[in-house]
Parts: sequence; structure tokens; C-alpha cells
Amino acid sequence: MCTASGPNSSCSKFEFILKDETIKFNGILAASAVQTSVEGKIMLRIVIMGDDNQPHGAIYRYKAQDEGILQPLDVSHESDFFDNHMSVLGFERNNFTFFVGSTYQPNEPYSLVKRKVGSNSTLPKITRVCSRDETFELYSRISITLDCGGDNVLALQSASYQESTDTLHVVVKTPDHFEVCTYSMTTVNEKFEATWNICQDTDYHAADDCKFERNTTVWDAKNMLNCWIYTHATNSHPTPCSKYGGSESLRYDNCQLSAYGAGSYNFGWLENYKKIPGTVEAIFPTVFDIAMNLIPTPEAYFLSGLDKQENRVIRISRSAASRPANIVWQVLTQPQSDFAITQSSDKAVLLSNGSQIVLAKITCHDLYPSCHNLADGGFNDPMGCAWCAKSGDERSIEQNKKDCFPSVKGKCPPNLKQTIINHNSTQLNIWGQNLTNLQKPYISLCNDICRVTHHDFNHLECKMEADTKIDRGCQNISLMGQLGDNMQFPIEIRLDSIKSEESVATGDDSETGKKSNTKLYRVIGATIAVLVVILLIAGFLWFIRDKLKAVLQYRRTKQTSSYNTSTEGSANLNRFNGFNMTRIDDPSRDHDLYESTYYSMIPQEYQIPYDELELGRQLGKGYYGDVHLGTYNRRYDPIQVACKMIRPEGRARDFFNEAKIMTKFDSDRVLKLIGVAYKHSYSPIVVTEYMHNGDLVNYLRDESNRPTLRLLLKFATQIAEGMEHIQSRNYIHRDLAARNCMLDKNLDVKVADFGLCRPVDPETMEYEATGRDTSMPVRWMAIESLTDEAYNKKSDVWAYGVLTWELMTRGSLPYGSQKDVHEIKNLLKNRYRLPIPEYCPPSLYQRVMIACWHANPQDRPSFTQIQYVIKEITDDLERSQNSNLYTHYERVSSTTNGNAMERCTIPETSASNINGGYSIANGRESF
Repeated sequence: MCTASGPNSSCSKFEFILKDETIKFNGILAASAVQTSVEGKIMLRIVIMGDDNQPHGAIYRYKAQDEGILQPLDVSHESDFFDNHMSVLGFERNNFTFFVGSTYQPNEPYSLVKRKVGSNSTLPKITRVCSRDETFELYSRISITLDCGGDNVLALQSASYQESTDTLHVVVKTPDHFEVCTYSMTTVNEKFEATWNICQDTDYHAADDCKFERNTTVWDAKNMLNCWIYTHATNSHPTPCSKYGGSESLRYDNCQLSAYGAGSYNFGWLENYKKIPGTVEAIFPTVFDIAMNLIPTPEAYFLSGLDKQENRVIRISRSAASRPANIVWQVLTQPQSDFAITQSSDKAVLLSNGSQIVLAKITCHDLYPSCHNLADGGFNDPMGCAWCAKSGDERSIEQNKKDCFPSVKGKCPPNLKQTIINHNSTQLNIWGQNLTNLQKPYISLCNDICRVTHHDFNHLECKMEADTKIDRGCQNISLMGQLGDNMQFPIEIRLDSIKSEESVATGDDSETGKKSNTKLYRVIGATIAVLVVILLIAGFLWFIRDKLKAVLQYRRTKQTSSYNTSTEGSANLNRFNGFNMTRIDDPSRDHDLYESTYYSMIPQEYQIPYDELELGRQLGKGYYGDVHLGTYNRRYDPIQVACKMIRPEGRARDFFNEAKIMTKFDSDRVLKLIGVAYKHSYSPIVVTEYMHNGDLVNYLRDESNRPTLRLLLKFATQIAEGMEHIQSRNYIHRDLAARNCMLDKNLDVKVADFGLCRPVDPETMEYEATGRDTSMPVRWMAIESLTDEAYNKKSDVWAYGVLTWELMTRGSLPYGSQKDVHEIKNLLKNRYRLPIPEYCPPSLYQRVMIACWHANPQDRPSFTQIQYVIKEITDDLERSQNSNLYTHYERVSSTTNGNAMERCTIPETSASNINGGYSIANGRESF
């Protein structure tokens, strides 16, 4: 323990006194220390792990010193029936030391009323100890339960005392969100005084009345408030409190209990179960596993936390309890630290990042250096942040400042990257980002207007009126439209960004659209054409020769080698080695003129040099392309990867868009994008991590695999974790099914295949389809998607219910192979749902599957709630049906009983075990 009394002070060792002296110290789980104002004494609440693998908590009092060994003066151990102790804060106020934390314990009033020990729950609480207490067991100790989050609290995770406002702020974690509550310390201290006084007004015999009147309503009606307060001094359970010392004439002050000495009625250390209600200041999603440091500021909170291997600091606005708070700012800090943030002043915080301490000023300009940062949440910051869009002076500003025009709020201006004029000067294509932020767009070209015919996030297309062409000499070209409150927001299109379609097709970036129709060029073009024909004929003959050699070599080696990842068995992208790489001049594939533009939209850190890839055998087929085993020969560290190549009939725009979406995700439960390789005249390649055990549906259908129910529940939990991450990035998958989940070598599952994945509107949390999708996974689609083409986050939850049904049937086809789209629609409209699988635990069917298939999307659970429910189900099965969890889970029979409404036949479907288990079925059907 370091007391830091000066710049040269050292740390001291301190001793524990454990209740059971046979238990050895095995590590610290939590600790809060307070140097009191009374004779330099230190109060320490600490939770240690013993060599019995159980937590042991206590409050110690030491005398402060810089060196040597600190020996406890007094100690107050936790009760034997308390568990999972947590201590998050300690502070002193008016000569009392306060600790904030939580414990997992019985509700003693409930136990007394029911005459049995009630079920345990986690209780957030605040504990007060008189700083002048000199009793050896700190009998002045009083704890009172705090109300924040109701009865669903998993743990109290962080707290902060704001001395300037005399306010306590706490963070609790519930199954599906975090809550921040505030408490007036004046009110809290009054509750402590009242708790002590109630017990001093109750004699030992009156305390017995609580045992006879076993009704909490009667307790309140008869003002028997002492029945809510219990003493732990006797360590019996439960014991309602009564007067300390038991004397009729003497009444002891809470801070002078040492005057009584030893006796039979040392009824100190009180616990009051009458909760102190808190004011809910913020409700926000579970963005990390453990909340660590809470910093309150006048308008918002800063909160740090640990999320798997990351340290994250967020800023959340204060809000009413009826609506969730906005996460307006966040940053990752390294390395992991329990103290990632601390307060410098009301206008700044200090962040720990590696070996540096960074001062972050709480201003729009400092927290949000780009409009992208504002769009990620900063527009909702209570400081009222906006973006100054003035050319040459772009920056974040407080909206009430009038030093910038134009300024925008809520939406960022589009970022234009490239403008292309078609060959006959009748059409413009603009590429960039955030193009959909501009509403009712059109393009002004000098005195002409180009009407928009297509408009999405990164592409805008316009066409001129009939008999009108674009004036290529025009010097004043602007993209116009409504942006936020700006009805006519102009965006200048730079002349140096405009290219002709001809220059894009030839890959000549220096082309500016000038016509090249001289006789010299025509002669050169004709000569090149003749040479190309000759080379094509020679190449074709060479190809036939190599193909014959490859077939003969394959026949010789087929029986001796089934799986080889070395370079001998792979196809280098420059050597072909018998593998026909699709080129843009291949007549089987229509080349998209804008492939280089699509590729430029991929973040640079994901762009892979084409020549560092080698391709091996085919693993399977995805929706947009074929998948091959490959090797990525990155410097000093070659790795095995999966390489997806676009099919001849595939659309390059969709192919690249799937890769771009994958860059948004970073979770162990989501298939990781390694990068994208692109080279002019070659087929683009999307590179992902290689999943050794293929897709989940083929694993389930393979009779040689012997999964247990425990493993299937693990799959269900991991998929929910992956979907929780995807939706936290405001995306919906729209194609969640067992075939689109992949298994690695450790049989951990990851969500994959993002061909239909789309971002949702941050305000409505829905995705509005701009056109009818021609191929959708109808058997997994929610009822609102089938009937109204409406897609939202809860539509993925419906699909998850179907996926869980797939798990419990080991890959059976939902609704049977004979049901068409209209039959499925009618079944769902008539409240029909897939029946419970033959060996499925009823609790999993009712609490997860049926819950996911509510007709009203709002009634469906979140993926966070699903994880919590599956854990509860698993724990219950561990206790009651342990042997069933770890036995081989059989495939269901050919018929399965349905619910009370209808019997449904689920046919056995054949497994298609394709080259390592990568599925060739896309599971999508046309409307």
C-alpha cells in the first residue's frame, strides 16, 4: 500500500487477518482505500481470493506509514453467507468513511418471513464506518441497500463521489444494459442516522416481534422499521437489530462504541434492507464487460471499461429513465489499465494511453476533430456540437456560436472522391461517402441541371435531359441538395476530380476526357488489336497444353495426397499453374468499369498486394463468389487464408461492398477480413481467415460428428455474441442461418457471409430496401420482412430463433422441403411456429425460440438478453440434468411433434459435405 505522503515516499507491505487462519492468500480481487482525517488512520475494504478458490472480504483499519509492515488495528469480516464481494469506491465525509460495492447474499427479511433462507441476489450497497471507531471489529459499520436497476442487478461496477455537489454516482450492470444513478449524500447520511436510531429505540424483546409478525406489509403499517434492519455481529442468520449493549439506561453514540467494551449485546454492524432510491441519470447498452472509472461532469459522464482485450473510454449524455442515453464519444486506450481516466477539472479529463498521459479538453473542437466523429455520436453531445462546413475552415463548433456559415447539425456533408462523365456526355457518376446524407440532390452544371436517377451511400448517378449534353468546358459544377436544416447546400465538384469513362476503362489516371481520335491513334489501335488476337490464339493453345499436363499430374497424385497447403499444391497468382484466373477480358465475365473506384473505397489497411497471394483447392461457393484455400505471404509471417473470387455472373459492386462492410467489425465471434486484393485486368479477391471446420450446417448434418448439448448451447451463445457486436455497429445481417456460421479448428463459431448485410438508419433503427431483393432467405425471414419487406435489428433475432432450431435438429430444413414462400407466409400469419425439436430442452424452446418469433418485433429479446437466458438455462441443466449436457446429441427423427396448434413434419435432409465442409447452398429463394 502506497500512502504517497511525499514525492519520495515508498510503499509498505500490509498484513491480513483472515477469519479462517488455515486459508492462504492467493490474490487481490478488489480494494478501496481511504486515508481518514482522524489521526492519519487508513480504512481499507479489500476482497481477496483464498487458496480455497473462494473470495474473502473485510474492512481493515491501519495506521498510515510510508515503509515497513502495516499491521491491522481493527478488522470487520464479511458474513459467512455473503459471496461475490465487490468494492468500487471509498471516500470520507464528515468523519465517516464510506465504501460502495455489492455482494451476493440472501435477503434476510424475506428469509425471516418465509422461515427459510431465500434465494440469493446481488445487492448494491453503501457502507459507513465511523472514522473514530476503535472497536476491534468496527461495530459502527452500517450498510444500506441502494436501488438502481431494480432487482435485475448483476453487479455494482463503478462509482464516484462528487464533493462539490455532495452527490454519489454509481454504475450498475443489468442483464441487458448499464444504468447510472445518483444519490444525495445528505439524504444517504440521514438514512444511516435513522438506521442507527431505530435500532437504539428497539429493545431485545421488541426485536422478537419481527419473528411473530411475518408480514412485511404489517411491518410498514405498524412502523416496525427495525424488522428491515439486521445485525451481523452475532454471525447468526437472520437476527433483527436491537439496542447496542442491551442496557435500558445507556444509549451509545455510533462513534463511541468502544466505551461499552465486550458484552453479550454487541449488536453493531447493521444492514438495512430498506432501499435508498436513486435517480436514474443514464441508461446505455453493455458496450464493455466491466465498467471501471466513472467521471461525472455537469452535462455528461465519462466512463472507462474493459471489453475483452481492450480498454475503452466513453462519454454518455445524461437522460431521463424513460429513454436510453447517447454514447457520444469513445476512444480505445492501451495498454489495459484499471485507471484509464481521471478528472482534471470540469473542462478536461486525463487519459492514460501507453506511457503517456493525454489531456482531453471537454470541447466540441477537441473531442470531435472530424465530422465523422460527430456522426458517430458527437451530434448528440449535450454541448450542442455542429460541423462548420465553410470551405478551408472545416471544424467542430458549438452550435450556438455564429462564427461559421454554413454549419450543419445531425448530418455530415458528402465526401466526393471521383466524378466520371460517360462517353457521350449525357451522364455523370459521382463516387464518394455519405452521399445519402444529401436529400433531394441534383447537379448544377453552369446553366444546366443533371437529374439524379440513382442515389445510395457511395454512388450518385444523374442524366441530362433529352437532346442535352454536358458542357465539358463548364467551370462551375456543384452537387446541390438538402443537408439537415440547410435547404440548398452546395458542394463544389473540383475539376481535377472529373474523369472521362474512357480513362477509367483504360486505367489511365492522367486522362481528362479529351477526345483522342487522330489517325495516328487509330493506326496504333488497329495494330494493337491484331497483336491481341495473335496473343489470344497463342495463349489458348498454351492453355490447352497446360490443362492436359495438369489432368495427367492430377491422376498420378490423386490417390497419394488429399490435402496440401504448401506452394506445390497451390496456384500462384502470377504463374497460374493450371488454374485459370478470371481476367476482365474473359468473355465469361462482364467487367465493371468502376472496379478501381470500388477498390479505392476499401480502407488502405485492408488493401493486400495481389502478388502476395497463392491459391489452392476450392473450398466451396458463396453467394457472390467461389472460395479457395490460399496462402497470404505477408512479410515474415505467411498465414493460411480463405480467398473468395467473384463469379462471372457476380456484380463487382456487391462483391466489394461485402468486404467494405466486414471492415466495420472487430470481434472474435465475427469472421475476420484479412484484406482485399485487386489488380487491373484481374479478378478481385476478398481474403478472410481460414475456418478449418467449415460451415455449421454441414458440421451438424455430418453423422461422424458427435456434438453434445453443451457444445450446441456454446454455439448458440457465441452466435448471439457475434450478432450483438454486429448490431452494436448499427448493421443488420439479414441472412443469419447455420450455413452462414463458420467453425474454426477449436470448434468456436463465427458469424459470416455479409452479402445481404446493411446499415440501419441510426434514428429509426431500420433498413429501408431501395428495391426488391431478388433472392432472400425466406425460411429464416421474420414475418414483417416477408409481408412488408421491413427489416430491423429484431428481424435478425427472428432468424436467430430459426438458427437455434437448426442447432437442436442438427441441420434440418425449416418448414420442410415442400413449403414454398406463400405457404410459409400463411403459416406465420396464422400464428404457426416451428415445433419443438425432439431432444430440445423445453426451456430453450420456450424462452429462446418462441421468444424470438413474437409477431411484434418489440416483444423479441435483444442478443444481450438471449446470452443471459442461455446461460441461465445452461446453469439449470448443469444442476438438474448434468449427464444429458455431455452426451451425444442425436439427430431428430423424420417426424417431430408440433405445438398445440398444428403438427409439422420435418424431413431428414441430406448433408452436402463439400471439400472441407464449406457449404455450396446459399439458402435463398426468390419472392
